[in-house]
Amino acid sequence: MASKTITYYDAVQEILKRVNDADGDIYLDRAKSLVYEGITALATSEGITPDDIRGILKSETINVKEYSPSHQLQVKGESSDLLENPSKIIGIVDNLADDETTFKYIEISIPERNRLNDIDYKPFEDEIFYYTRGDYIYFYPKEQMSSQKFIITYLSEPNDYVYSEIEEDASSLEELFSLTFIYKVIDYSVSRIKQQQSGE
Repeated sequence: MASKTITYYDAVQEILKRVNDADGDIYLDRAKSLVYEGITALATSEGITPDDIRGILKSETINVKEYSPSHQLQVKGESSDLLENPSKIIGIVDNLADDETTFKYIEISIPERNRLNDIDYKPFEDEIFYYTRGDYIYFYPKEQMSSQKFIITYLSEPNDYVYSEIEEDASSLEELFSLTFIYKVIDYSVSRIKQQQSGE
C-alpha cells in the first residue's frame, strides 16, 4: 500500500480541525492563506535547514557581464533577471571558482545607503555593498561590478498550490518541504487563527 503524503488540502484540513471548524464554514479561506504566510514567515527562522525548505530555496549564478547596467539586477517583475521572483534574498557570495579576486557582499539598508557619501562609510577594497530598492538590487561601488560573478540565494514565492480532496490532484507539500517544517506551518496557522478567535 502506498504511503500517504501530506497535501495542501491535508494541511488546511488539519488547521481547520485544530480550530474547531472542521467543515471550513468560517476559516477555510483564512487557513488557505495562512499556509502561504507561514511558509514565508518561518522559512528563515532559527533551526530551519535548507532541506526543510528545498522547494522554495533557490541559488543562481549571475555573471554581471550579461546585464546592463552591471551594477543593478532586476529581481522581481516580468523582466526579472532571476528564474523566479524572490520573496526574500538570503545572501550573495562570490563565485570562488571563477574570480581571481574575491569579494565579500554585504547587505545594507536604504538609510545606510544614504551614508555612502561619508568617507568613513565606504566599503573596504574586498567588499561590495548591496541594497534592495523596488524590484532591483543595487551594488556599490559600481566600478567593482564590471566583471563580477556571484551566487545569489533566495526564497522564491511559493507556487499556487492545488486544494483538492483527491490526493492525486492536490499539491504535495512533502515534495517541497520537510514534514517537520509542514507541521511548524500548521502550528503557526492555528496560532494565528486562535489569536483572531480570542479577539472576537
